[in-house]
Amino acid sequence: MIFYRCASCSREYVFRRSKCPKCGSKDFSAVEITSATALDSVHLIATPEPFPDEYDVVLFQTESGSRGFCRATSQIKRGDKLKIRTDEVGILCEHE
Repeated sequence: MIFYRCASCSREYVFRRSKCPKCGSKDFSAVEITSATALDSVHLIATPEPFPDEYDVVLFQTESGSRGFCRATSQIKRGDKLKIRTDEVGILCEHE
């Protein structure tokens, strides 16, 4: 998963921005996120195509404090260490 880090203040964002809302800088670098910690999760049982019939949506936090969401095919609990990757459907997280 890619986050965008401001070169001036180091704030990270999931989506690329034209300028940093915190400091106003327009200089960003792409940072690959491969691990995180689960903050919370919700189990979904009625899902749209092309997703599996059941999965968890997990709110995670990176080591630098940035947060994002991923999909998990096994149960994830608060505090679990996660590996983050992408697949054909989107962002997937698994137990580390």
